Amino acid sequence: MRPHVTPLSPGPTAGPVPMRTLHALDLTTNPDHRGLWRGAGAPAPDAGARAAGLPAEGAASPLGFWLTTEGEGVDPAAPRILFQAPGPVPPEGPKRGRRPPQTVKLRSPIPGDGELTLTLGPDAARIACTPGAWATLEEPVVLACCQYWRFLAIDAEIDRLTESAKLDLRHATMPGLRTLRDGGRLTADAHAVRVLMLDLPYFEGTLTDPYPYCTTERAAVAFEALAEKLRLEEWCELIDERAEAIEDAYESASEKLFEFKNFAWEAALEIGIIVILLAELGLQVWDSFGP
Repeated sequence: MRPHVTPLSPGPTAGPVPMRTLHALDLTTNPDHRGLWRGAGAPAPDAGARAAGLPAEGAASPLGFWLTTEGEGVDPAAPRILFQAPGPVPPEGPKRGRRPPQTVKLRSPIPGDGELTLTLGPDAARIACTPGAWATLEEPVVLACCQYWRFLAIDAEIDRLTESAKLDLRHATMPGLRTLRDGGRLTADAHAVRVLMLDLPYFEGTLTDPYPYCTTERAAVAFEALAEKLRLEEWCELIDERAEAIEDAYESASEKLFEFKNFAWEAALEIGIIVILLAELGLQVWDSFGP
């Protein structure tokens, strides 16, 4: 998690995140939290948490999550990283979302530490490994979990915007008075699409070059291995295709809204001028033929 994700225990010699349940709180839903995960000079974890109203014991992931071992007051819907003793992983039942849970294994680079088994789904990541394997694989595994959950959140936002875009196709095809009435919502959705497109390259950057997101070459190589096993690159390509489609749809709708607003203002101005001319003509007629 370092350097972007600082250790959960302070100090320059702090070890890896302890093998306790980790809660991943989404920071991207609150603009006030943006500086914690996107800022060039991120604040110290405790100070940043107090300023943002987050659990004090925690750290910001570069993928927009606050990772904390404090469970009190945490959103129960937030995904979690759970630990269990090495051994067979219990089968996972159906989970929400389109993607079924995935199970992958990664061997520790240190002989004798064994391998780590990761079962990753929309609600939780279940990890079975020895403390030694976790000490060496913690950074890439946590980054991979956050990448998976960030892609899930992006998929959900694209789903929402896609459904809105389907309803708004009529505005792009044949704008009318309803286009003006829905102008506020169209503008808000178009803004959401632009924010998504601006942040997308950053959230996908780990798959292009994980080194800026990791502290060691070993961690970056391990993350690349996990990303391949989880098929994150294929998922990323699908997200890009879907995002481009809604960007095109809302770009067209925004252009039509702008054009129709201009047309409406021009029409209103012309009608106003005609009304004034008719009023003047009426006054002249009254003066000429009135008593």
